[in-house]
This record gives sequence, structure tokens and C-alpha cells, in this order.
Amino acid sequence: MQLFSHEIIPLPLAPGHSGQLGFWPNWLDEERASACLRNGKASIPWQSDNIAIAGKSFPIPRLHCWFSEGASTYAWSGIKMTAHPFPAWLDTLRLELQEITQCDFNSCLANYYRSGQDSVDWHADDEAVLGTAPIIASISLGDERTFQLRHRESRKRFNLKLPHGSLLLMGPGVQQYWQHRIPKIKNCSNPRLNFTFRNILGLQRSTGH
Repeated sequence: MQLFSHEIIPLPLAPGHSGQLGFWPNWLDEERASACLRNGKASIPWQSDNIAIAGKSFPIPRLHCWFSEGASTYAWSGIKMTAHPFPAWLDTLRLELQEITQCDFNSCLANYYRSGQDSVDWHADDEAVLGTAPIIASISLGDERTFQLRHRESRKRFNLKLPHGSLLLMGPGVQQYWQHRIPKIKNCSNPRLNFTFRNILGLQRSTGH
């Protein structure tokens, strides 16, 4: 595939309705993707949190960081994250994403998978602050990992490899009807960074950004 080639992947939602994924396997070229990977690993203030499961506390199997145009917080599964301002290189990616997708993105959740033993379990990005039909743009850097989707009702699954420099756009309805995850894999010591851009409703932009 050539740089910026774009694939549309249809997904069934409710009976009689369908959604779609937009997939750019080479959205960033090798040189720029690798530069963003280095910047992300070295300059982002990665944090580690614990999550409560069945009354017990467990470390989340990845590091993460929340970025926003405004002084927002992001809460999920009992974890509350305070926003950092976008660094220049990440804000440039955000603006380019808005141009190519024609969607607004004012925030970003970044995840650092340190090896194949880091993962994220089944979930949907369906928090109320994202609205009823959020659009999520996901940039992957570093080691290729498998992105898995599972329909909430039919339990049908769909797998997609996310290579270094790729862009995945999850369209309206996907979060409502599907869950997704990045499973653990064996014999992988290479890191992966993932930047999921989203639009927080009612966010007041900070004057200093």
C-alpha cells in the first residue's frame, strides 16, 4: 500500500444498521513515526495507576497520560486523570488528524505498552463526556499489535493488525455496539505507544494553549 492509502472496513451495528472503521496502515512514514515514538517515550510524563477489581487493587498493565486543550479531567473505572497540555509535536498530529478526518479532537489518551505483557482488556470508549456517537482516532507507534473488536450482542469478533505509523478511525456507533482490546502476547519485548484522540463535549479551551 502507498502512503496515505485508506481502507474502509464496514462493521455491523444493530440489525439494519452498520458502522465503519477507517484504516490508514501507513499514515506516518517510517522516519516521522519513529521520531514520534522517541519523543513519546522520552518526553511524556507517563503515570501508573491501580484499578479495583472485586474489591482488590491491581496495577493497570500499561502506562498512560491524558492531554487536552483545556483544564479537564478524564475519569474511567474509578481512575481520574488530570490533563496535560499538548506538546507541539503531538498537537501537530492532532491538527493533521482533524484535517484528514474532518472531525474535531480536543483531547487525547496516550498509552504506553512496555512489552507484550502490557495490555488493555475489553472496553468501549463510551463515557458520557464523549457524547452518544463518539468518533475516536487512534495512532499506533512501535511494535505491531493486534486490535480486537467484539460485538456486544452477537459476540462476533474482528481482528486488525496495527503497524507502526498506522491510523485507525472508529466511526459513530462503534463504541455503542462494539468493545475492543489489545491482548497480551508472548515473546515480545518491544514497546508500543498508542494515541487515541477524542472530542470532550463542553470543554473550555485554556487561553494558554
